[in-house]
Amino acid sequence: MSEAADSKECKLKHMKCELNVLSKSDGSAILSQGETVTLISVNGPLDIKVQNQSIEKCYLEVLFCTKGGRPSVPDRYKEHIIRQTCESAIMGSLYPRTGITVTIQELEDYGGLLSCTINCACLALLNSGLAMRYVFAAVSCAVDETGNVILEPKYQEVMNAKAILNFVFDSRNKNLITGFSEGIFSEAAYDEALEMSRAASDLVFLFYRDIVTKYSNVI
Repeated sequence: MSEAADSKECKLKHMKCELNVLSKSDGSAILSQGETVTLISVNGPLDIKVQNQSIEKCYLEVLFCTKGGRPSVPDRYKEHIIRQTCESAIMGSLYPRTGITVTIQELEDYGGLLSCTINCACLALLNSGLAMRYVFAAVSCAVDETGNVILEPKYQEVMNAKAILNFVFDSRNKNLITGFSEGIFSEAAYDEALEMSRAASDLVFLFYRDIVTKYSNVI
């Protein structure tokens, strides 16, 4: 496994990743951010039912499997967010009348599951060899009871947070491509979290580069 160096300024959770962990998928990755761990496989382009085919682009399906069992309504919401993020990055017009399936398995959730899952999805897509407009990186923040913004909060900080904010940026111009939040926060706290997350995304992109370089050299 490759590891990302800790940053005193951004204080991102320690990251570890391994690619090609599933032999029967077109791409796969297992990623840990701190103690939160996600496993993702990508299959496709595949033949799909006629009713799901599009002459303009591929059909993207995202399946979220929880550690505890049957998916809940919040899990379906996660699927929706992840699907929208992946669809914006994949060059679907190159794969008309086909389908791509992204299967997510939650292994451990100690805070930041959604951002860890989105980052793992990006790595699995890269491993699959699908054409992409850009890669993307997710960063999460918490707002505590006093209004302070905490970058990449730990489990207890998430449990005690007044709000959780998640941001996803593209690798080209660091534009915000997806944003989702829960809880109550001020406009100032949102702006601070956004800029902190945008700066921290640089470390995630550097981590991707290290991982891809490592596996490219192996191939």
